[in-house]
Amino acid sequence: MNRAPGFVAFGLWVGVLLLVIVGVSAVVGRGLFIPDFATRADPVRRQVMAALHREDPLVMNRPEELHRFDQRFAADPLLTLLHILPGGIFLVLAPLQFSSRIRNRHIQFHRWSGRVLIVAAVTATLAGLYFGLRMPYGGLGEATAIAFFGGLFLFSLGQAFTAIRRRQVTRHREWMIRAFSIAIGISTVRVVAAIFDVAFTPAGLQPAPLFALSLWTGWATTLGAGELWIRYTRTWPLAVPNTA
Repeated sequence: MNRAPGFVAFGLWVGVLLLVIVGVSAVVGRGLFIPDFATRADPVRRQVMAALHREDPLVMNRPEELHRFDQRFAADPLLTLLHILPGGIFLVLAPLQFSSRIRNRHIQFHRWSGRVLIVAAVTATLAGLYFGLRMPYGGLGEATAIAFFGGLFLFSLGQAFTAIRRRQVTRHREWMIRAFSIAIGISTVRVVAAIFDVAFTPAGLQPAPLFALSLWTGWATTLGAGELWIRYTRTWPLAVPNTA
């Protein structure tokens, strides 16, 4: 990334690292327990709710809701792996693309990891579109969020690839930031979903619309933060080799 004021750059990297950890943890959990990961994780949620003195008026319906959420992954384990494993690879490798030290000292790694990222991103997104559009747990709210942000993600990747092929380094960087913001946004969605669960479930908000609301809020928040970062750093000189 650009050389930002120390505290801003440090805070950004810490935030990104935490979100990567959240995303990779979800990948590992779902990969190990494809049929029932959400069900297995629910005791932790109950402990958190109890510690915060929050009551779930829908607790009797909770097992059925968890089964409905897990079932779409259990129905197609191979497609689930095609979604989560490439997605995990993207989350781990993508931050390295923004490191000027790696980019300048190991340009071949930067190039080849970029190609791997594109393949991983397209694979994970197409599988995610299948789940989000064909069997959305959150109904129309989820389906429209998946279609919008998934489409914008693929568009951003396409724009970034076209820009670097034309040696438009600044434009390439900005579109990659947008693409990465959407990718890491799925981790933000999980954080937002946990907060919304504690805040709104006691008021009677059903899990499905809460999930859809979390998708829109989490992705919009992270994409907005990425756009602010682009504008904040737009006037800084890039230490990026002009290569395709």
